[in-house]
Amino acid sequence: MHSAFVHPVDQAQQTFRVVLSAMAEPLLPQALPTLPPALPGLKATTTALLYTLADQDVRVWLPALPDDTVASLRFHTGMRLTDLPEEADFIVLTGNMPLPDLMSLKAGSAEYPDRSATLLIEVDGFSAEQVEGSGPGFTAPRRFGAAGLPSGFWAEWQRNHARFPLGVDAVLISDTHVAGLPRSVRIREG
Repeated sequence: MHSAFVHPVDQAQQTFRVVLSAMAEPLLPQALPTLPPALPGLKATTTALLYTLADQDVRVWLPALPDDTVASLRFHTGMRLTDLPEEADFIVLTGNMPLPDLMSLKAGSAEYPDRSATLLIEVDGFSAEQVEGSGPGFTAPRRFGAAGLPSGFWAEWQRNHARFPLGVDAVLISDTHVAGLPRSVRIREG
């Protein structure tokens, strides 16, 4: 069994505050204050998010990971796993995995738009190279880029945004930072 946060309550609360801030200020990478030991197959940042966001009330879709990684995540969070991304509350995508069809994922409903999926996508790093984002949470349009995103990601994200207030949200994850990408963000490529 792998160890988790040294101070689970405090460190999970700190991580949660960073994720909330990242979603409130989209496409502005924010550093996590502390990281747990990385689990085989996942970035330490992704591990921190799963320890913070997953519990027995959510269903998580994971890529193929070592058995001890999955066992540790289940032990520390109580999360339930699903074999189908379409049923998941959180979908984890590690290095260069293809993007699932965003239109097939949980998008919420008119009554409960918050009952949607969140993608946790590992990337190689952040830049200001690919797109311009605007919308709620932006004082002015912001340039942004992420190396290692799945092919066609930004075009798919524009399709996802067109369903707003329904759709999925995403958190982009580097080795030390996270960047929020709520479905409300308007993206202009180039």
